[in-house]
Amino acid sequence: MDAVIADFIGGAAEQLVLECAKDADLVLVEGQGSIIHPSYSGVTYGLLHGSLPHAQVMCAQPSRTAINRAEWVKIPPLVDFIRMSEAAAAPLRPAPVIAVALNTYDLDDDAAQRAVDTVQRETGLPTTDPVRFDPAPVADAIARFHATRPR
Repeated sequence: MDAVIADFIGGAAEQLVLECAKDADLVLVEGQGSIIHPSYSGVTYGLLHGSLPHAQVMCAQPSRTAINRAEWVKIPPLVDFIRMSEAAAAPLRPAPVIAVALNTYDLDDDAAQRAVDTVQRETGLPTTDPVRFDPAPVADAIARFHATRPR
């Protein structure tokens, strides 16, 4: 998306998803930036609206409290951020957040596991750091949703 003129991000995302969907039962689209990032939210919204997801996986870094290089933009509590992301997609298609993937690279193992446990308890969603720990909670949530979603 970095080379696409801003007016065409949604259409470019839609085209790529439709092309990939021709030969796939499931298409995963990686996000970019954040819906609250002053520099990248345009790309994030373009990807979200253009790809029209059926569901979302929220990605977060539990140690981060503000947007990098925009420290005045505080990151809201994850449950609020999830509601914001779901609301951003809702006018076009309901896209519930079905799991949380954490980036705990800057935490020791015990703190990382506590972060996973805390987020899972606070959100009620399957949660893991899929790089550091078992990715199954997120992968299984995607598989369950895909198996039961309306076609």
